[in-house]
Amino acid sequence: MTSMLIRGGAAIVLAGLAVLAPTVAHADAGVHAEASVQETRVFTGFAYENSPKEAKREAEKRARQNALISGFLNEQCVLLYANSSRLAPGYYAGDAAINCTR
Repeated sequence: MTSMLIRGGAAIVLAGLAVLAPTVAHADAGVHAEASVQETRVFTGFAYENSPKEAKREAEKRARQNALISGFLNEQCVLLYANSSRLAPGYYAGDAAINCTR
């Protein structure tokens, strides 16, 4: 019984330290983060094509076009996902998402 109380007390102490540790790290990093504020947005695109690869490629292309219209460069964007699904024989839907930061 005593060992359970000791383990419980140790778990509470460790949980308390875990809660405090990120606060201290973020407080120090917050000073440096104020100098540069970054904008991050997610853009999506979709397409209907004759092959799964073509549907994915076209969906990613449209997502990148949406980002370009909003002022983001291709170098500022990272592909999050690209999926395709079969709708009918020889007919596929594709969707893609990219994350852009400037």
